[in-house]
Amino acid sequence: VGDGLIDTVYHYADDEVGGCGATGDGDTMMRFLPYQVVESMRQGMKPEEAAKDAISRIARKFPDFVGAVVAVDKNGSHSGACHGWTFQYSVQNPDMDDVQVFTVLP
Repeated sequence: VGDGLIDTVYHYADDEVGGCGATGDGDTMMRFLPYQVVESMRQGMKPEEAAKDAISRIARKFPDFVGAVVAVDKNGSHSGACHGWTFQYSVQNPDMDDVQVFTVLP
């Protein structure tokens, strides 16, 4: 996300809830994410809702930003959301024979 990685700014996890990773315009993303995504899941949002909510919050204030998040809850449900580009992420769990690629459209 940036030239100088600041640990825990672009990812956040809580073993009671789930986790989130972010990429994109670092200065913008780090002010909003990924803590917000995990807290939204803590309040009952599914990963897809939490990811889209966080991205839309940024887009309202910074309509030209480019970024994406991937959210996963403690049960393994996952989703991504993006703005300004088409984003892909990969998932593999013990029940899968191979990696599965997901494409997220803005």
